[in-house]
Amino acid sequence: MSKEKKMWGGRFTEEPSQILSRMGESISFDKELYKQDIQGSIAHARMLAKIGILSKTELGKIEKGLADVKKEIESGQFTFSEEKEDIHMHIEFRLTELIGDAGKKLHTARSRNDQVSQDVRLYLVQELDGVLNSLLELLGVWIEKAEKSKSIVIPGYTHLQIAQPIRASHYFLAHFWAMVRDLEDFLDARNRASELVLGSGALAGVNYPSDRKSMQKDLNLDRISENSIDAVSQRDHILKFLFSASQFFLHVSRFSEEVILYSSQEFSYFSLPDSLTTGSSIMPQKKNPDVAELLRGKAGRVIGNLNHLLVLMKGTPLAYNRDFQEDKIPLFDTMKQVQLGVVAVKELVKGIQIQTDRTESNLKKGFATATDLADWLVASHGIPFRESHEISGKLVRKCIELGQDLFSISDPDKKAIHEFLVQPGYFEAISLSGSCDKKNTFGGTALKRQNEQIALAKKKWNQLKKTVQKTRSKL
Repeated sequence: MSKEKKMWGGRFTEEPSQILSRMGESISFDKELYKQDIQGSIAHARMLAKIGILSKTELGKIEKGLADVKKEIESGQFTFSEEKEDIHMHIEFRLTELIGDAGKKLHTARSRNDQVSQDVRLYLVQELDGVLNSLLELLGVWIEKAEKSKSIVIPGYTHLQIAQPIRASHYFLAHFWAMVRDLEDFLDARNRASELVLGSGALAGVNYPSDRKSMQKDLNLDRISENSIDAVSQRDHILKFLFSASQFFLHVSRFSEEVILYSSQEFSYFSLPDSLTTGSSIMPQKKNPDVAELLRGKAGRVIGNLNHLLVLMKGTPLAYNRDFQEDKIPLFDTMKQVQLGVVAVKELVKGIQIQTDRTESNLKKGFATATDLADWLVASHGIPFRESHEISGKLVRKCIELGQDLFSISDPDKKAIHEFLVQPGYFEAISLSGSCDKKNTFGGTALKRQNEQIALAKKKWNQLKKTVQKTRSKL
């Protein structure tokens, strides 16, 4: 193994052991930050020139050199090695090779502690801008699906037992509103990360008159960190993102579970396109909902990443600790899973086809309008609800005994339970669509409320779009 002098090695007489080098390297994963490291370094160099540490000539060399390093990395010509430890050292070494002593001045008035903290914040801001746009697209697909399905009635469940009829649009909008909150939380995470921490140094600030406002402006960040210890020692910006991602995947996993159940033979409410399913290597009849299953599986992975950082942070004293090197592994992985997951959910939603004959059949078999029948007995015949509830329950039991449902049981069998059950209005009382339209409170499943809710969803979508565009315009 070749030995290279460490940039921090002035007071050491021995080379790092092999195990220290192997454990200490982070280049295998933090090379992901090369763009942000170069971006932050250019802003830092411009600030150094402004306060007289660099000449205009040196600044020009540094900016050109960093641009050349970026080209080398993106073209695949750049050589990464374990000995240079991290992306910061790699870029600084190569810059110095390209432009000479001017490259050695770049690290004046900064530490790797504030440098990496800044890189990660820039990474979150930039990557979350893409996530927010993708989520807007997904929200638009939920609305489109709801508009097309508001005339379809499907079973609504509690305890995974058929409860009441709902319009399919109501179901899709339920997921829409959950993911509205996800987008808002990702937006909060993006805004949390939009902070200038350069100038914090190792923990106490720096011994130079750093112009932090100029760097904030150069990097288009919303604010400047107030406390240098806090700036380099906390990882709230990462935790905020990881929590938002975990909540998003929790919502995704619940939806995926429903897709898996509803596309099974036992339910057969949903059919999925062949492009989102796979077959079996041994059973030719199989059509497996792999995309939904993979999304459900990734939820555990993302939640585990949040737990990873929570446990990593909990016992670390202020300020920076080398443990923090591990914070980027769950960050990078989670970001990739979120970016992939949003697209996958969008394709699932677009691909779902509702099998209306099956949903109607199960609504009838599940006696989904038994409550409506009890309410009709109260409203039309003045029977106390507890008594009407009992009458309706007895009718359900009789249907089960006879292998019938509320729609098919004969008049004599109904009359044997109570004479009011054969009165006009019975079938209107148990109507599936009629049941939905009785739920006419704000936020309910009635057609009127569905039209209202779709209009509100569109309004919310437009508001979010403007907010995201306004946020991105700062770049």
